[in-house]
Amino acid sequence: MNVAKFSVLHPISVVMRIAALVLLGAVCLTKLPVDLLPKVTLPTVVISTTWPNVAPQELETQVTRPIEQAVSSAPGIQQISSNTTTGSSNVRVQFQWGTNVGQAAVDVLQLVQRARQALPSDPTLQSPVVFKFDPSTLPIQIYAISGEADTVKLRTLLTNEISPLIESADGVGAATITGGEARAILVNVDPQKLLAYNLTLSQVQKRIVEENINEPAGIARVGDQEFTIRSVGYVKSLDELRRLPLAAKNGQVVPLGAVATVTDSHTETRIATRLNGEPAVGLTITKQSEANTVATATAIEERIEKVRTQYPNLKFALAYDQSKFIQNSVTDLQHTAILGGVLAVLVLLFFLRSVRSTLVVALSIPTSIISTFALLYFGGFTLNTISLSGLALASGLIVDDAVVVLENIFRHVERDGKSPREAAVSGANEISSAVVASTITVMVVFLPILLIKGQSGQMFTQFALVVIFSMAVSLLDATTIVPMLASRLVREGEHPSGEGRFFGWAGRVLDDLDRGYRDRLAWAIKRPWLTLAAAAGISLSCLPLVPYIGTELLPE
Repeated sequence: MNVAKFSVLHPISVVMRIAALVLLGAVCLTKLPVDLLPKVTLPTVVISTTWPNVAPQELETQVTRPIEQAVSSAPGIQQISSNTTTGSSNVRVQFQWGTNVGQAAVDVLQLVQRARQALPSDPTLQSPVVFKFDPSTLPIQIYAISGEADTVKLRTLLTNEISPLIESADGVGAATITGGEARAILVNVDPQKLLAYNLTLSQVQKRIVEENINEPAGIARVGDQEFTIRSVGYVKSLDELRRLPLAAKNGQVVPLGAVATVTDSHTETRIATRLNGEPAVGLTITKQSEANTVATATAIEERIEKVRTQYPNLKFALAYDQSKFIQNSVTDLQHTAILGGVLAVLVLLFFLRSVRSTLVVALSIPTSIISTFALLYFGGFTLNTISLSGLALASGLIVDDAVVVLENIFRHVERDGKSPREAAVSGANEISSAVVASTITVMVVFLPILLIKGQSGQMFTQFALVVIFSMAVSLLDATTIVPMLASRLVREGEHPSGEGRFFGWAGRVLDDLDRGYRDRLAWAIKRPWLTLAAAAGISLSCLPLVPYIGTELLPE
């Protein structure tokens, strides 16, 4: 099929094709999530166990090592590491790249459940928690909240009222409260009084648990009706807790208040938060895995404004905001890409010396870039610094095919005296095989990036695919749009250097450059060995500098 001839004879079909791609890309652009870097899935599972007030040595012997031995039989494990501190044990299981992290987490969970039989039977030892390590769970915003002198009341307000409101915002995964003081009912038992009543601490604990319950008590039937019964026995006041009976001694009931002091206080303060020197409570917010960071931050700010209206006494200070950093980085890169496209058009205008010709070539930049957004959306990618870097690089490459095709069409008009329609068909057909070969060559250069495994592969896959797809669209534009527009915009007998003083000056500069290049090329052809030796010497002289170049995944 003669693609160039079809494009020249059926311009509406060509325009509708490019309009469909551009419209699809524009719609997908509005739906693309914005993030700093591409989403990276690390095949890592973490087992976290808490045993309060236990020394690291004992915790490592009785908890960490049994868990390590149990999970070591999971398939696909690459490395197991652990970190044990006072009261906390964390075992990190790293799997080989390509492992299904979801299935690996299930396998580890089953092995940990079996290993629980070998763990101590201490009631304070909490069950091991198994979770997948996800970089997207890092906080996107951290607020410091003050304005209430009583930090217990402030934390309680955040826990019961403000945190659920923040978590209801679109894209929010969790709103975690840090600092402040959590309310607690403290029962300070006097050992001497326990001894006097012949009681033990375990008996006191048991009685408090037995008298502070809320459990189902079955179903009662009355005629044709059924009633669900619950045994509600929560302690509602401090006086009620003080009157709680522990035992009967010598015919008298011993209440809890007889052996202990009951106070409405708070737990031990382990984390302190300050806002400008005032006591405060921290609110750490994480987003959902697939959520848009910038859109989520906007939704959070709307919720914060509602909270300020309901609680005018509270002060909110934004201590950390990842969305602003992302938004500024992406915006700067967008401006850079646009500036690069404008500079590319100006360079084309200088060399082509024709506004009409430059317009024909410059149209391939926005059409190719906007169409690439469809690939990002349907590929599940995000608009991040890596994908935008690919677009910025592609903005200079995608005009090459159009320039080659347009120059060949001009050559047919000037040399053979053909009409623009005839020159558009013959010029495009003559150069099409070379254009396709050169474009595929550039695309193949980026294909090895798709074969990289691990974190680097996940990071730069979007970069390679963006360049490849945009080059493919530019090739389609060069073989269809350029011949169609050239047949209508290029005038017979037109020479690009005849449009204005600037183009005349540019033509003279390029002619001088061409003559100088011809002279130097002739000199190099007459002295091939000297030319090759100079090129080899320049290349080899750079090799000693290689050891001084550092290596890292991303720059600082």
